[in-house]
Amino acid sequence: MTDPFERAVLLEKIERSAEEARAAREGFRVHAVVYVAVNIMLVVIWALTWTGHPWFVYPLLGWGIGLAAHYAAVRNLTGRERRLQAELHAAGG
Repeated sequence: MTDPFERAVLLEKIERSAEEARAAREGFRVHAVVYVAVNIMLVVIWALTWTGHPWFVYPLLGWGIGLAAHYAAVRNLTGRERRLQAELHAAGG
């Protein structure tokens, strides 16, 4: 890539993508911590009330699906950032 404008545009895309990926990773960390804390609390409530049927499994699995989807989205953003950096490197930057 010899055009300075193209290089500047690519650098701007990389910076924006890096910021989005950083924010997404932080959001996932918060989501995961809350998921673990709430589900531990649900297991403790179930253990203290001893209702027999392990009802805590349903929110654990349902929310787990949402957490897995969040992880997939974060991974996609991180992959896009890496692809842009590889494009810059391949272009001689």
